[in-house]
Amino acid sequence: LRFRASTMMTIRQTHASGSFVDTLLQVVALDDIVGLVAYSVAVAIATAQLSGRGVDFVSTGVPFLVSVGALFLGALFGALTALFMRTRHSTDNRLIIAITMLFTFCGICAVFSTSPLLGCMAMGTVYINLTEDDRLFRQLNYFNPPILMLFFVRSGVSFDLGVLSRAQQ
Repeated sequence: LRFRASTMMTIRQTHASGSFVDTLLQVVALDDIVGLVAYSVAVAIATAQLSGRGVDFVSTGVPFLVSVGALFLGALFGALTALFMRTRHSTDNRLIIAITMLFTFCGICAVFSTSPLLGCMAMGTVYINLTEDDRLFRQLNYFNPPILMLFFVRSGVSFDLGVLSRAQQ
C-alpha cells in the first residue's frame, strides 16, 4: 500500500498521464488487492499457530471470506453511489454524497473490525465503470494531499528504528 501511495504522489508531482500511467495504476491496484487478502490470511495463520489451535478452515477461510465480503460490500456501495449521482446535483452536493457514502462504508467496516481498503477500491471501481464519470474523482482529489500526508506521517511515527538493531543480534 505504501507503493500505491508513493506511486500516486510521484504521478501527481510529475503531472504524468497517458495509457502507461493508467495501466500502471491498475496493476498497482490489483497488486494491493492480492497483497491485502494474502496478508489477512497470513496473519490469521500465524495467530492460529501461536495460539496453539492449529491451522484449519476457520482460521484461514474466515479472513479470506471477510476480505471477499468487504469487496462485495464496497461494490454495493459503489453501485449505490452511482445510483445517487444519476440525478443532476451541484458540485457541493456530489461531494457530500460521495463523502457520506465513503464514511458510511468505513463506519460499517469499523463496526465489523475489518479494513475498508479493499471495499473502497471496489467502490471506486464499480462507480467509474457504471458511470464513466471521473468528475467526482477529480473533486475528491482535493482531499488527497492532506490524507496522504497523514498516511506518511503515521507510517513514520510507527517506524521503530530499534527493531533494525535488534534484528541483527
